[in-house]
Amino acid sequence: MSRFLASITALLASMAILLLGGGLMGSLLSIRLSFEAIDPLIKGLVLSAYYVGLVVGSHQAGRIIRQAGHIRAFAIFAALCTAAILLQGLYVLPAAWFLLRAIIGFSIAGIYMVVESWLNERADPASRGRVFSLYQIISYVALGAGQFLLHLGDPAGAELFMVVGLLFALCLVPVALSRASNPPEPSPHVPMALRQTLVGAPLAAWTCLASGLSSGAVFTLTPAFALRLGLDVGGVATLMASLILGGVALQWPIGHFSDRFGRRPLILIVGLASAVLAVAIGLFSAQVPMQALLVATAVFGGFTFTFYPLAVSQANDTVGPGSDFVSVAAALLFLWGVGAAAGPVVGGWVIAWIGGSGLFYYLAALGFVTGLAAWIQGTDRAPVRQPYRTMSRTSAVIAELDPRAYDDQPASPPSGTTADGDVPDTPLPPR
Repeated sequence: MSRFLASITALLASMAILLLGGGLMGSLLSIRLSFEAIDPLIKGLVLSAYYVGLVVGSHQAGRIIRQAGHIRAFAIFAALCTAAILLQGLYVLPAAWFLLRAIIGFSIAGIYMVVESWLNERADPASRGRVFSLYQIISYVALGAGQFLLHLGDPAGAELFMVVGLLFALCLVPVALSRASNPPEPSPHVPMALRQTLVGAPLAAWTCLASGLSSGAVFTLTPAFALRLGLDVGGVATLMASLILGGVALQWPIGHFSDRFGRRPLILIVGLASAVLAVAIGLFSAQVPMQALLVATAVFGGFTFTFYPLAVSQANDTVGPGSDFVSVAAALLFLWGVGAAAGPVVGGWVIAWIGGSGLFYYLAALGFVTGLAAWIQGTDRAPVRQPYRTMSRTSAVIAELDPRAYDDQPASPPSGTTADGDVPDTPLPPR
C-alpha cells in the first residue's frame, strides 16, 4: 500500500494545490461581486456559470484528453484556469465573468477527469474504497483551507486573484515532475441512464437534484450572506470553512446509520433536520454569538453535503446490482450539475425578493421538500441494500473507483466492512 500511495502522491498533491485555489476562488468572487453592488439575480447568474461549464466539461473535455494525453491535457486545463482567473481580476464585468467562470468550470471538469481516470488506473479493486476516501478527504480539506487565504489580500483589489492564479499554475509542478506513465484513454462517452434513474429511483433523482440546488447556492452565495451579517473577511472565511469541514465530519456517521437503518429514513431525517437548521440560521443569525453561528452552520453543512452520497446509495440500492453503475452515476451527476447551475440563480432571486436571509429560507425549502419526498415514498418496496459509499460530485469517471462498478468480479466485503455489508463500529475516513 505504501508503494501504491507513493505512486499517486504527486497526483494528489496537484489536486490539493488546485482545490486550495478553488476554495479561495469561490468565496473571493462572491465577496467581490457584493462589493460591486451587483444585483443578486445577476450575481447568481454569473456564479452559476461555473457549474454550467462543469456539466459541459464532464461530457466534452474527454476529447482534449484523448488528443493530448493526460499530462498535457492537465497542463492545458490548468493554464486555462490560470488565464481566466487573472482576467477576472483585471476586468470586473458581469458578462465577461460569466464566460470566464464557464471556462474555469469546463477546465476543472477536465482536470477531474484526468485525476480520476489516473487514480482508477492505479488502484486495484481491493483498494479503491480507501483511495476514494483519501481523495475526498484531501479535496474537502483543501477547499476548507482555501477559505483562510482570504487573509492574504483585499478582496476589492487584484491581489487575491493573483494568489488563485499562482496556485492554479503551481498545481502543474507535481504532475510535471511525476515519472508515472499515462493511464489509458478515457472512453469516448459514458452513457447516461437518466430515464432509468428517474423512473426506477425517483427519490434518489430528486435528492441528487436538491443536492445540486443547495450546494450551488451554498458555495456561491453564503459569503455574501456573511457580509450582510457584518462579518469581516476573516469571519467570512471561518464561516465557509465551518460549512465545508462540517460536511466532512458527518459523512461517516450518516453513512454508518444509513447502512444500518436504510437510505430513505436517513434522507427523511437529514432533509428535515437541514430545513430546521436553515430556518433557525435565517431567523437568528444576526442575534446569536459567532460561536453559535459556526456550530449551526457546521451541522447544517454536515447534513446538506450528505444529500448526494445518500442519493447515490439509494439509487444503486433501488436499481439493483445488475445495472450499469457508471451509467447511473452519470445520470446522477447530470442531475446534480443541473441543480448546481440553477441553485445560484434561484437563490439569488429569493434573496432579491426576501432579503439576505432568503438564502437559508430557500435552503430550508429544499430540505423540507426532500424530507417530504422521502416520507411519501415510505410505502414503496424496500430496495436491495448496498454498502454506503461516499460519492464524488465531479465527473462520471470517479464512479469506477467504487467497488460496485466491478459486480462481475467475485463478491468480497470492502475494507472496513463486515461480510454482510454492515459498517463496524470503528471510525472510517470521512468524506
